[in-house]
Amino acid sequence: MSSEEHNESIGRLDPLRLDDDVRSLPTMNEAGDVSALARVLSGALPSEESVAAFTVPECLAAMRDLGMYLGSLKRHGVSAFDVIPEATRSFELLGLRTRMIPRDTVYHYTCWNPVGARERLYSGHPMERHLIDAVRRCVPDLARAVETGRVLRAEEPGSAVYADAMASLAGHITAADRAMGRVNADVTPEFFALVLRPYFEDVRIAGRRYMGPAAAHVPLFLLDLLLWASDRGSGQYRGFCHEVALQTLPDWQELYADWTTGPSVTSRVVAALDGSSPSSGTGHHLRAGAEGLRQALRSLTSFRGKHLVMARRAYHAEVRLYELGSGGGSVGLLEEILALTRQNGAVVGPAALRTVPRATTPKE
Repeated sequence: MSSEEHNESIGRLDPLRLDDDVRSLPTMNEAGDVSALARVLSGALPSEESVAAFTVPECLAAMRDLGMYLGSLKRHGVSAFDVIPEATRSFELLGLRTRMIPRDTVYHYTCWNPVGARERLYSGHPMERHLIDAVRRCVPDLARAVETGRVLRAEEPGSAVYADAMASLAGHITAADRAMGRVNADVTPEFFALVLRPYFEDVRIAGRRYMGPAAAHVPLFLLDLLLWASDRGSGQYRGFCHEVALQTLPDWQELYADWTTGPSVTSRVVAALDGSSPSSGTGHHLRAGAEGLRQALRSLTSFRGKHLVMARRAYHAEVRLYELGSGGGSVGLLEEILALTRQNGAVVGPAALRTVPRATTPKE
């Protein structure tokens, strides 16, 4: 089953029978009807027996729907776990069954959100639909890029397999840049900052803080670690990656533990470029792999440039309601990540590639 088919299968599920109630969620939020929000959430909480009987996809769909009310209450200044103490156990059980944090994440809000009339929305505004759709479309490509990253970790630069994997990864990463372009075109910074951002606040469950379903938690941080950030990043960004890793999918949490250490793709390719000799038959594949890396970093630079433009406007002093982004990072951190991505892209830029000999007859 493809990523898209898996996501759509979860989107079709309604284990808590909330399809009718959730249509009224934007109206409740517009009215600030905390009593109604709490009443629906309380009535929808699954028992321990129900959670045990759910399939994992049903648990994901249940967390998706409960999370919409959790975020809505928090937007209106209410902790669901204070007004409905029994909610803590339901959220914790769903988190255990899915091996994820005990609240909703960006994947619940976007990838596993139904398309069309059943779409779960905080505001009901078309711009919210555009934002969800942009993330929903790009995550499957980023998931494919992550899977390709496994190949890059296992292969040596200079091999045909490595060059092909790097080209594939570069192609998948462009999805993030395209998505950010759509967001910039269809979602105003003011709408995000003033309307949507308040729904993505963190919550405390059993004394521990969990961030909301922010788009910053898609696996770009994991691809950064793979490509450059494991050994060419900053302490601040690695700390951010550690926080974000807790919000991601179980398999990707395991990859994070592996990819946060050891030489990055950039370091390995640079070392291979430095060590390449005219007598080597790997020059052709090495050049191709380095070019694929350069393209991937160029796409990430373009994405981050677009993201920074929106973030600067959304978190401008005259607009912002919060100092930090919904993913927990500051505009200053975004500026730093953009600068580091550019720097690493320059390391494998055209000048570096010209130093690698062209092999007349490439050999495996």
